[in-house]
Amino acid sequence: MITNGLYSLIAVGIDGVDVEVGGVLILRDGQIHGGDSFVFYTGSYDSSDGKWKGEMISQEHTPTTRPMAERVQHIRFSGTYNDAGVEADATALVGKQRVRYDATLRLLVAI
Repeated sequence: MITNGLYSLIAVGIDGVDVEVGGVLILRDGQIHGGDSFVFYTGSYDSSDGKWKGEMISQEHTPTTRPMAERVQHIRFSGTYNDAGVEADATALVGKQRVRYDATLRLLVAI
């Protein structure tokens, strides 16, 4: 299972989308909570044998001028994990557009 803890998040848009976002996430017992200066994240995940997958919502709490700004984004992801962190391929539904991200989470503090 993924270590319960506080993780740093860096997600970089791929497929020609010039977007990079960062923030923090708390992963705990299959639940995701976190955010950054503009959005908060909530969601859930399953993990076993070094693989994980899940869904989360990114919801704006402070207006932003980010190029991919959307009030609510639905995100699905899958990837791998180890004791140091998590890697994921994510797809966000932004309005009617799908945006793919490569995401890296690094464990900051185990809880």
